[in-house]
Amino acid sequence: MGKKTIKYGRDPVVLLAAFAHLAAFFLIFLNLPNNSAFGPTSDEAYITSRMWLALLCSYLLGLGDACYNTQLYAIVGSLYSTDSAPAFALYKFAQSVAAAIAFFYSSHVGLHDQLLILTVSCLIGTFTFWLVIWRYEGRTRGYSEIQAEGRLRRD
Repeated sequence: MGKKTIKYGRDPVVLLAAFAHLAAFFLIFLNLPNNSAFGPTSDEAYITSRMWLALLCSYLLGLGDACYNTQLYAIVGSLYSTDSAPAFALYKFAQSVAAAIAFFYSSHVGLHDQLLILTVSCLIGTFTFWLVIWRYEGRTRGYSEIQAEGRLRRD
């Protein structure tokens, strides 16, 4: 995967993460009733709830998280290579605040509304991630191409 990331950039990995998350959110929306966030329920979902579908959704969420986190740590480490500790500390702080807010509203908001919040956050996060990637790669593209040419000549 490393060679492909070097060749094609971070965009396909981030796109895979967004697709995996959005697919999981949609399948969860179909598979689980709205009030299932509050505990066991006998309400009907849009489709007949299936265990394998819930497991597939958890796999998709894990895949998306792995893709996002790998690329996020790589870009933060690249952008702040000389002073990475404060950058990672700030990232973890913002992530913890967002998690605390989500824990608070999750006991008051139905599952479908939570999925809507996650979908909007996923789209905004993916878009802003791409903006950062494109700006960063635009700044470093010339150096990367020179480096790549140097490696090719040595081989």
